[in-house]
Amino acid sequence: MKKFRIKVLKQVSWILFLVFITSCGKSEIPVEKKPVTPPIEVPDPDLGNYTSLTKKLVETKTLISTVITDVTFVVTPGVEETDIRYANKEGKAMQLFILKIDLNNPNLSMEVGTPFNKPEFSKQTVLNMAKGVDAAGHKIVAGINGDFYNTTTLIPVGILHKNSQVIKNTFSDNTSVPQQGLSFFAILNDGKPYIGYKSDYSTISPQIKQATGGGIVFLKDGKVITQSILNIDPRTAIGYTADGFVYIIVADGRNPAYSNGLTYAEMSTMMKAFDVKDALNLDGGGSSTFMIRNPASTSMEVRNSPSDGTQREVSNAWLVVSKSL
Repeated sequence: MKKFRIKVLKQVSWILFLVFITSCGKSEIPVEKKPVTPPIEVPDPDLGNYTSLTKKLVETKTLISTVITDVTFVVTPGVEETDIRYANKEGKAMQLFILKIDLNNPNLSMEVGTPFNKPEFSKQTVLNMAKGVDAAGHKIVAGINGDFYNTTTLIPVGILHKNSQVIKNTFSDNTSVPQQGLSFFAILNDGKPYIGYKSDYSTISPQIKQATGGGIVFLKDGKVITQSILNIDPRTAIGYTADGFVYIIVADGRNPAYSNGLTYAEMSTMMKAFDVKDALNLDGGGSSTFMIRNPASTSMEVRNSPSDGTQREVSNAWLVVSKSL
């Protein structure tokens, strides 16, 4: 019996030894390990199902580190809205609202909005300006805030033409606000968009149907104009391509957890990515407003979150009109 136990113990010991050797052998066999992929700082457009405009911004490699949400929809034929929520290169939160308008569409036009639809200097929200002129055959499908203005007198800094009526044909002194009263955005009698410096105004004035003043021109003839002002703020910018598409960018800001705002340089990069020819800065800050006619509910609504916490009453606006709705 004793010999039998010894024999069993030897066999068990031998089996345990074999198991040990076998397991050691397995650990010596090199195992192919997949390399750890480093984080992608700027997403490759081929890896993300981005909308057309977001893809163009990602491809700049200088604006976006992470796309969080990206939506495009048709407001009305010829007008598209793109909303982009992202983290910029510094990791800061950003929210953009972009409007693309095809002015080659015979049913679409752009016009200046004024408070209470009067040729006077007053103030009203963009939404209420839009509602005041909305009518059958003249449906407002989108709108943004317009020119800078004196908050005491409510007089806009730049020129003002509405439906071929000249309301203001001078540029106010901008000594204390050098980034204002430098330019103008216009729709000419032939329906084409035009951006000019204030020095161009006297020459082009007879051809203007609609116009408001503007601030810094940061893109001219497709070339970026470098700016010395580096402020990050809520922004409203407008520009157009050589083939008649108008682009509007509204960036929310002054709310770090939601959206910080843009510099002029960032706006330049964005507009250039959209193949814009000329672009300028309109009033921003708490004035920045982006509204549309919701295609689902057909009601007009403000899409962005103005930094004042509510809609600001402003001196004038730009409205997009459809005569086919």
